[in-house]
Amino acid sequence: MGSRKISTGGPYYHIPVMKKKVLEALSLRGGSVYVDGTFGGGGHSSAILDLFDCIIIATDKDMNSSQIAKKLNKKYQDRINFYNTSYTQIPTLLDSLSIKAVDGLLLDLGVSSMQLDNPKRGFSFQNEGPLDMRMGDSGISAYDVVNNMKVEHLSEIIKDFGEERYSKIIAKKIDDYRKINTINTTTQLSKIIDDAVGNFYKKQRGMHIHPATRTFQAIRVFVNNEFEEIYTLLMGICDYIRLGGRIAVITFHSLEDRIIKNIFDHLTGYSSSKSRYEPTTESEMKYPFFYPDKKFYKPDQNEIKENPRSRSAKLRYIQRTKHLFRENLDIYSMSKYKRIFEELK
Repeated sequence: MGSRKISTGGPYYHIPVMKKKVLEALSLRGGSVYVDGTFGGGGHSSAILDLFDCIIIATDKDMNSSQIAKKLNKKYQDRINFYNTSYTQIPTLLDSLSIKAVDGLLLDLGVSSMQLDNPKRGFSFQNEGPLDMRMGDSGISAYDVVNNMKVEHLSEIIKDFGEERYSKIIAKKIDDYRKINTINTTTQLSKIIDDAVGNFYKKQRGMHIHPATRTFQAIRVFVNNEFEEIYTLLMGICDYIRLGGRIAVITFHSLEDRIIKNIFDHLTGYSSSKSRYEPTTESEMKYPFFYPDKKFYKPDQNEIKENPRSRSAKLRYIQRTKHLFRENLDIYSMSKYKRIFEELK
């Protein structure tokens, strides 16, 4: 995710978040193969290739990333290989390339500046555009969710994926509106939400977010199946990480970060009730990963000033051990929402 330098309608500038710390977290070394699962504007991939003699396998569902990748190919040639697909396909992709192990995986989750700053993509409640929110170019859109989803399901999605305490009020207000008029644009939806719960937000002490923030997040997460994709990749990529290799993930909201933390704790055998100052036990050493540093990282004030959108970012990373990986984690699956998907098709 990056920061916008000029107003919407002009070029979209991409600033890679926590670039220096990401390079440290990946423990980069020359002659290695790294995977950038969320290529976006290519900022992190470029930084890695500029500093290290390695190969990047990059993926992104966004067609706009393909054009950026073509430009980078001219500079880095066969050192970067881009594929316009979901990062869930990375294990299959590595098999097709006969790559048995990689030295690191980077995921920069959330919405890129290219997507936020382009009103046609429908991600931002601040700029008028069609209700889309799809990372790729297929599947259900935000329009389908807002206009066709049952009100009880809409409330459930807003609560589960947006952690919105007023989900029932918002869902009811949307339902009342769509019975009279179709909801076509981001600004329409934003106003409906503001009218429904704006006063509740204004009464909160101190700084508060826009009333539409959590609802837009929830719809985007549902439309793009984001949480299941995170789970699917992290469970599928473990055996492809070389001994000593690392997985680094940047998140941008609390629910997303909680998912990564829980999965990482599972993979490392780390108990949240244990102090990080206690020595590693023998049983923990038998897990497929460990924390080189338990502490998560956030951007410093200088970066936040330069790139305000980085303010909520967190970076976590883990390192591969010699021990066998067993997939026995069953959290944050979207299976309970599949019936809702089916009803919208």
